[in-house]
Amino acid sequence: MTLGGVWQNEYGSIMDLSVYGGGLVFGTYSSSTGSTGEYRVIGFQQNANPTTTAGQAVALAIAWHSIAGGKGDPSWNWSSGLSGQLSLQNGKESLVLAHAMVASSAFPGLCAAGTYIDKLTYARVSDTPREASEKPLQTAAVADPMAGTWATADGATVLTLRVYPYTGNLFGWVSGSLSNGGTVCQIEGVTDINAAASGLTLQSTGLTAIQNLQNGPAIAFAGCLDLRTGQLTLLKLASLSTAPDATYVQTTVDQLSFRRVAADHNGKCRD
Repeated sequence: MTLGGVWQNEYGSIMDLSVYGGGLVFGTYSSSTGSTGEYRVIGFQQNANPTTTAGQAVALAIAWHSIAGGKGDPSWNWSSGLSGQLSLQNGKESLVLAHAMVASSAFPGLCAAGTYIDKLTYARVSDTPREASEKPLQTAAVADPMAGTWATADGATVLTLRVYPYTGNLFGWVSGSLSNGGTVCQIEGVTDINAAASGLTLQSTGLTAIQNLQNGPAIAFAGCLDLRTGQLTLLKLASLSTAPDATYVQTTVDQLSFRRVAADHNGKCRD
């Protein structure tokens, strides 16, 4: 049992997901709230299937620049990180995710800039994706402000990131590694490579990782790089599998600040 298939939440939004080796999840998100469109999703799932005693930890990231075209709006610069688990509730699958939506700019009439927290519950609509989503192609990396090696002040958490453009430079794919507590794992995510060109001072990002494919945690980072100061501030949502009656303790939240400690992929130091 995996996240592969079609999922719908309480707002009517749809996720169409495919699962690849190494627990990689990739697909599309069709929103029914705010700015409607179709968006890319990437993340990870635990290998272990949910059982009557333990769920399956999940982390996802979304780039809110529509890949289906249409009229743009401020939300096209935003990103999200989601973390939680797929569990069996009364014999039925329930995917419950903590959602951190990063509004890197104000959307007049909707919200001010900030990070907005929600809890989303998805039910399976189909076991089969409507169309198999291909994994993102990693063409030549770009010299983006997110590229490079980042560390917290105590050095306990280190991110090494590369950025690749999505077709038409709509947004950026982020790939690299997370080092935390002596464990190194893969990172996949998204970032707004058009922030500066859009006149913004904040570049939104959503990153995902899973420290152990068997028992997690599944981690989503959501936040912004301040293009003025060079500080990367991320909300960390880390989820472990729990028993079905203990999902209220599935996700912990921390805020981390990072500074660049090494040059980007082109050898250019941006500090």
